[in-house]
Amino acid sequence: MNLLTDVTDIPELNKPNVHIRDKQDLVTKINRIISAGHNKLQIVTDFDHTLTRHQLDNGNVVLTSFGMFRECPSVPQYYKDEDNRLSAIYKPIEVDPVMPIDEKIKHMIDWYIAAHSLLKGMKFPRNELVEVSKKMIDCFRIGVQELISWCAAQQVPVLVFSAGLGECVVAALTSADFLLPHVKVVSNFLAVDDNDTIIGIKGDVIHTYNKNEAAIKNTEYYELVKQRNNVILMGDNIGDAGMAEGMDHCDVVVKIGFLGRNTDANLHNYMNKFDVVLVNDHTMDIANAILKRLL
Repeated sequence: MNLLTDVTDIPELNKPNVHIRDKQDLVTKINRIISAGHNKLQIVTDFDHTLTRHQLDNGNVVLTSFGMFRECPSVPQYYKDEDNRLSAIYKPIEVDPVMPIDEKIKHMIDWYIAAHSLLKGMKFPRNELVEVSKKMIDCFRIGVQELISWCAAQQVPVLVFSAGLGECVVAALTSADFLLPHVKVVSNFLAVDDNDTIIGIKGDVIHTYNKNEAAIKNTEYYELVKQRNNVILMGDNIGDAGMAEGMDHCDVVVKIGFLGRNTDANLHNYMNKFDVVLVNDHTMDIANAILKRLL
């Protein structure tokens, strides 16, 4: 059994861009996960800028799932203009290091309601989305392939929990051959009529700050994990740290945060929410290093 005596036992945890809130607590959590084994483990991860990178090596920002939709050729210019206007208003609020979370939540709900309303009446560009998703293959973090393959071999369920557009998340994962049977997606999926015209969002809206087990109750994924009480959780937003809240059967949650925007101002806030914070990192090295310890 590959138990840790110190964080230095995992070299990936000792890089200068890796920030650990409480080293001894992290060692204790990882050792509990190792001791329980892969049969008690699940992975819960955000999609946008978590499984995918914040930016490519050339500096270009990686598309979000909403951004993938915007890239479809038939999406009208009025949608793109209004989407840009909404982003200019709400994106600074999302990354604001000072605004209280409860106030942020109100703004995020307003943003999602407006963004989803904007989609109504448009034709869903299915075939175009498949083509756009092919551009996303090189946008995943280095090591995602390794993580997905390890989880497939060990039959560890992976929940991709996204506040974005579910069809776009599925398309990107499919193009990269990551949507294997053990990988499940919970997200905002579009409701369309018989003519493929968008009429709304299925079910309750998932936004950045309401990701928790309530959204996965009565889903196929919940049946997979109700006996798995240990979690490796990954996200790039403060709200992602709460994705395992409400999972009353979970004993250990190791939270890994990817900070790639407004880094200096937000590092303290991220350190308060995540066990490990990776600043401007484009790999899955930490998660994969922990998984290797389970074998």
